[in-house]
Amino acid sequence: MSTTHSRGPVAEKRTSRRHIPWQLRLLRLAFSTLGPILPGPMGRWAYRSWFQTRRYPVPAVEQQAQARAARLTLPVNGIPVAVYGWGAGPVVLFVHGWAGRGTQVVHFIAPLLQAGFRVVAFDAPAHGDTPGKRTDIFECAAALQAVVRECGPAYGIITHSFGGMVLAYALHHGVAAGRVACISAPANLEFLVDSFARALAIPGTVMAVLRRLQEQRFGGDLSELISTESNARTLTVPALVIHDVNDYDVPWQQGRRIAAAWPGARFRKTRGLGHRRILRDPDTIEAVVEFFAAP
Repeated sequence: MSTTHSRGPVAEKRTSRRHIPWQLRLLRLAFSTLGPILPGPMGRWAYRSWFQTRRYPVPAVEQQAQARAARLTLPVNGIPVAVYGWGAGPVVLFVHGWAGRGTQVVHFIAPLLQAGFRVVAFDAPAHGDTPGKRTDIFECAAALQAVVRECGPAYGIITHSFGGMVLAYALHHGVAAGRVACISAPANLEFLVDSFARALAIPGTVMAVLRRLQEQRFGGDLSELISTESNARTLTVPALVIHDVNDYDVPWQQGRRIAAAWPGARFRKTRGLGHRRILRDPDTIEAVVEFFAAP
């Protein structure tokens, strides 16, 4: 089932219309000029960059929520993962996206507490207060699994962006949840790789090196192994998939593909929220809370 909800004017514009940081301009220049000449070294540089994360300033509202949280440091394969908790009751866990952080759940906290839930979030490796500069989906899924073991069971799990891919992989490999709300998620690795190449103007010869290095590290079936769409086909947990039609980071068709693959999933389209503002949209939050609170 698909519904569309509007929240005013478009909040986010296409990348081509945004201000492009000078660092990104330099990277594009380097890959576009040196890539065709030095595909090997530039491919190895692109491969290292693929796993590198970036931390952004934390808004005051998230800092306040973090200060109110019950804090826990959970060792996961030698990495001290930062975990946050609010309230008491059945656990609703939040899984953030790439370059995100656990406190992005902030606008869900009060409505979920009022509905009788406990809210738990964590910073994935190399994100937020969890140390590191690089990570991958398997480290993130291991952290998710450890948090569920420590703080669960998970009555519900909310994901944003790349967190949906992490969760689908984790669910396919044994993590349990009662219900799932998957927001703005990519459907497959190919989309992420293509977006990475476009964002940095990486030529095909360089991307071929990156793909070869990925296969050497993770195996040739990596795309199928971590595909949200493929893993969703194996799941039975009730799911609400939400995506905004003005999401120019991850187009809404990616969410539709996930919902179509996920047996029994409901698909909800929003409008004018983009990729990030959707996490603080009252209608989206209400829909998620109602989905979790429904008998």
